[in-house]
Amino acid sequence: MRLLSAIFLLVTSSLFMSHATAYEVSDVNLSEVVPATAERPELYLNGASLRELYLLIETYVGALYLEQPSTIPEEIYNSETHKRMVFHVMLKKVGARRIANALQEALVMNITKDQHKELSGEIEQMLSYFNGKMHRGEESYFDYIPGKGTQVIINNEVKGLIPGKDFYRAMLSIWIGENPVGRSFKDDILGLNKPNKETQVAGQ
Repeated sequence: MRLLSAIFLLVTSSLFMSHATAYEVSDVNLSEVVPATAERPELYLNGASLRELYLLIETYVGALYLEQPSTIPEEIYNSETHKRMVFHVMLKKVGARRIANALQEALVMNITKDQHKELSGEIEQMLSYFNGKMHRGEESYFDYIPGKGTQVIINNEVKGLIPGKDFYRAMLSIWIGENPVGRSFKDDILGLNKPNKETQVAGQ
């Protein structure tokens, strides 16, 4: 009986630790899996990276979660599956609208003038969600829901749904487009570079 109990404890603790595994990027722990919900299957960490300005100022850690991890941008763009973009704030305090404006500027770098015109309403809707201040450690999610559009969540508060799939494709292009926020950032998000280190985080 004691032997069976010991084996059971060993197996269950191993299962727990497998779910606890996380990646660490600039002291930010990122779970490898976003748990499934009634509306969404499990999502898996495709890649993560630190966004810096002038190689000095840490602005955010970005992470991309997919149903089907891929290193190929077109596969990610075209896959009609659930996706999540995570923005983890690294600045001590920053205006939320400043973050949104930076996202808009990066987005415009990766779409044509016609696309920008077509998405102007969606971009304005996104900008309207960012108000007040954000602080280090706070997170924003851009979740793609197949057949519906982009759900924006800021500090665990659902702000709204931006309909259609074109806006989410444009958002993804900030990280994996022709003019990403950084070449190494793009490679990290695509999983082409290994994260800084791997760690075990209890309770994740």
